[in-house]
Amino acid sequence: LARLGRFHFEGEHKFWNPKTKSELAWYYATSVNYLFANAIHGAYGKIDKVASKEFEPVLDYAGGVGNNILHLAKKGIKCQYFGIGMMEYKFAQYRVMKNGFDNLVEFKEPYSAKTGFKFDPINGPLPRDGSLGSIIAMDVLEHIPNYHVVVKAMVESLKVGGIIIENSPFDNSVVDGDTEDTRVHLSNGGISMKDAMGSSMNQEGGFIWKKIKE
Repeated sequence: LARLGRFHFEGEHKFWNPKTKSELAWYYATSVNYLFANAIHGAYGKIDKVASKEFEPVLDYAGGVGNNILHLAKKGIKCQYFGIGMMEYKFAQYRVMKNGFDNLVEFKEPYSAKTGFKFDPINGPLPRDGSLGSIIAMDVLEHIPNYHVVVKAMVESLKVGGIIIENSPFDNSVVDGDTEDTRVHLSNGGISMKDAMGSSMNQEGGFIWKKIKE
């Protein structure tokens, strides 16, 4: 698949030119080009660390078209999928159903009775009760304003011994202090991933963080 010119998600972002966090979220929710971008996006080898019953359930946060959950479901691992992209979400559901993995994959929505049917990509998928075995967050946190708020909720959702697998290529440049950062790749706002993870998480490798205490 080629992602060039106006068919690249950055071209789509430039066309819509979101100016606020709400507009940025709406861009991701309605994007067409991200469906095709994520069709060739999968962590695979990096996520085999959680291909074990001890790390169930595995939440794929911003799971794209479902490549990661399908990879794990084929190994018999119970997964949860979350994403705000409407086209990607439905395509992932279709793929799970087509492959007969309905009993292994649970879909989490940003709109539900749990959130009062308000858009909530934090409390919708993240239980904050230490019940998750692992979380995959590959190439997503750099797209989220105030990403550290999401990371805090992720850590609270993990059981002790659970892991987060993340890759977050933040933009090293910062925008003017009076301008809201709504770029495709945001800066980390001056908060390092280590600080965002907090003292209960230990970095086990380049992509892996393990919860060592409550």
